[in-house]
Amino acid sequence: MNKFNYFSLLFLTGFFSSVSAEIDKVYHPYVEAYKSEIEYRTLYKNDANRLRDGTQFHRLSFEHSLSERFSIEAYAIGKNLPMKSFAVDGYEIEAKLQLTEQGEYWSDWGLLFELERDTEINKWEMGVGFLWEKEWGNIITTANFLIDYELGSGVNDEFETAVHSQIKYRWSRHFEPAIEIYLDEETRGLGPVFLGSKKIGINTLNWELGFIFGFNDETANQNIRFLLDYEF
Repeated sequence: MNKFNYFSLLFLTGFFSSVSAEIDKVYHPYVEAYKSEIEYRTLYKNDANRLRDGTQFHRLSFEHSLSERFSIEAYAIGKNLPMKSFAVDGYEIEAKLQLTEQGEYWSDWGLLFELERDTEINKWEMGVGFLWEKEWGNIITTANFLIDYELGSGVNDEFETAVHSQIKYRWSRHFEPAIEIYLDEETRGLGPVFLGSKKIGINTLNWELGFIFGFNDETANQNIRFLLDYEF
């Protein structure tokens, strides 16, 4: 096993022992050169706790790759809380850097940089993520290792760590079943996700539908996530 392979396994083993996550999506470490994307994703929480039941989060973004290895994405973030109307109260900038060519090493790596502003509770959040992916024939394993720092008058200044992980089976271009796991100091979520894509001329429409089930008191019983992404 060469040094890069050893480092990959050591990093994964150490990080999985003490990671955390919010339920959102799994990022792949790749950048498609000079492509643009419009993406919408939403999360709906169904729970016995009436303070969480019916909560919805919405993200609308535009992404553009500036080179073969680097892309930038801008978000508007909104939510529907129980007994409250919809409000846009967050904005985010993300940048992705592809570190390795696909298949160049034992596994593929990328970096994700995030800067988010929550205007409702006066919070800033800055983060960096390590994006990892490995193919085993038709099985694709992906993990995102995230470290965030929160600050502002509405929160306690602190570091948080996170992981989003996915195991996917490449059935066909139009349909790929997967399992995703989300873990953190509060969240424990696991469930099936279904993905697919369809060509529209020279462009591509991608979709994801997931059902993540909570396994502790702090996580909603059912979390339904949906993503629609148009590449052009």
